[in-house]
Amino acid sequence: MEKKFEFGLVLGRFHPMHKGHMELIDMTRQLCKKTLILIGSAQESGTLRNPFCVEIRKEIAQKIYTKEDVIIGVLDDLTNEDDICFEWGRYILESVEKMYGTKPDLMVYGKDESRKGWFSEEDSKTFSELIVARNKIEISATTLRGYLLHDDQESWRKYVPEIIWDKYEILREELLALDCYKNE
Repeated sequence: MEKKFEFGLVLGRFHPMHKGHMELIDMTRQLCKKTLILIGSAQESGTLRNPFCVEIRKEIAQKIYTKEDVIIGVLDDLTNEDDICFEWGRYILESVEKMYGTKPDLMVYGKDESRKGWFSEEDSKTFSELIVARNKIEISATTLRGYLLHDDQESWRKYVPEIIWDKYEILREELLALDCYKNE
């Protein structure tokens, strides 16, 4: 099957990566010759929304995606993760071009109202977008973290690939060590 796009981008925080994320990534791989998984908020860890360090998030992505058509990168926030503005979108595009020599010609992400504020009309003319409804696999990283906190390994395993089941205890220990999760 001929790929319609050269270079696709899936950007997420992946705290942790789950089957919903993988659905976006796999869809991108079907459409693109190369797929960049860009792990955002790379500088953030140890917080309620961003508990895991970028190294463990990248290690999990690398364990799941070993094919040559996938590149895994990291990106710090421009200011903070709630800063939804055109400068953020331009920062993403310019950072990807600087790191990988080209801007993406396809961006794939889950339906999220905040993404509408990422790109100016001018910037959004430079790539195609595929916005995927989140109803096929109803899971969130927040729910997965809840399974880790409550030691519900059976539920957690339903939403992550078997290849990372060995990360359960590591992720659980990392969460339980954080003050912000001790009372959960």
